[in-house]
Amino acid sequence: MTIEQIVEIPADRRVFLDLPPELPVGKAKISVTSVAEKPSPNISLLSMRGSCKGIDNMEAYFARKRADKALEDRKTENA
Repeated sequence: MTIEQIVEIPADRRVFLDLPPELPVGKAKISVTSVAEKPSPNISLLSMRGSCKGIDNMEAYFARKRADKALEDRKTENA
């Protein structure tokens, strides 16, 4: 069983674990891996407006998919 959780480490460096009840009682090996999280950049949605302009739309996507399907059908007919 793998349990992952991101925790805030307090100044006293003490972290307490509440384990799920389905975990069996008895000896267990517990591993702690410390990986510093990078703060995510705070980008507003307004600043992203228009960032996908000119990129594919759904009609072009479906047209490509229909063409791919037709090509696959022709290949299976010739096989």
